[in-house]
Amino acid sequence: MIAEHRKAALVVADHSRDAADCRQLLEALGLAEPAPKRRGRPRGEYGHGIPARYSQGCRCKECTAAFTASAREWRARVRQDPSAADRAGHGKASTYKNYACRCSPCVAANTDRCRAQRAARKARAA
Repeated sequence: MIAEHRKAALVVADHSRDAADCRQLLEALGLAEPAPKRRGRPRGEYGHGIPARYSQGCRCKECTAAFTASAREWRARVRQDPSAADRAGHGKASTYKNYACRCSPCVAANTDRCRAQRAARKARAA
């Protein structure tokens, strides 16, 4: 059925003078393409106060608080598993912060990150 509609639309397009004429003929024959369907829920149906809304760009107090709580829960859950830091990789400031790894390479990476942030802050202030 779809292939037949496509063939008919191509014949109409071949015999029409311009795009407006083609559109008019397709509508008259009932072959006009339907409006494209949107995938997922339309915007605006998501309520505030959920981490997904924050990820979509909303920065209201409720969405920010929900995202913060979600991140805290994730960190608490990850810190329960010592092997998670091994999977994340040592020697990174993010492993120090997110996985509470206090091995020498992670401590050094976090120290370097803090020093760089302080230097950048001083440079901006000057």
